Amino acid sequence: MMGMALNSLHYSVNDRDEGHLQEALTKLNKLSPNVKAIVGDEIKMLLANEEAAVGIVWSGDASEIMDENDKLDYVVPEEGSNKWFDNMVIPRTADNVDGAHKFINFMLRPDVAAKNAEYVGYSTPNIPALELLPKETSEDTRFYPPAEITDRLEVYDNLGKRMLAHYNELFLKFKMNKK
Repeated sequence: MMGMALNSLHYSVNDRDEGHLQEALTKLNKLSPNVKAIVGDEIKMLLANEEAAVGIVWSGDASEIMDENDKLDYVVPEEGSNKWFDNMVIPRTADNVDGAHKFINFMLRPDVAAKNAEYVGYSTPNIPALELLPKETSEDTRFYPPAEITDRLEVYDNLGKRMLAHYNELFLKFKMNKK
């Protein structure tokens, strides 16, 4: 939410400038009367049932919601947003490292990655898998946006414990002041 507010003010989602952060908090507080709920997964139900007019969701959640209600759409804000991606990691304490590598390699196979993308509704960065997807999926610019959109997206930086705690504190102030 802080990143969304920062982007709406044309600042980076990773901004550390205290003045900008306070502007973002002010923006969130100004929007507060229009906020129906601050929730997690429940947003999918609120949107699908048209109990909320707008929500901030991951692209895969948007795909699921739009499957339930075709009157809804998914857009990336003109001001930008975060660029996110899933990762697969093997913990240092893993007992079966070889099996973990085999699982990751299996999931990266184009045929498997394509099936996974279709099932979960999230975009795949796996180019050979993308070529296996139906055109209606692979050419859907909401989920596979062109460079003029992706160039506006940012990866969240590791802001460090202190700055992350500050972001959380500001968001908590917003949540506690919600009108």
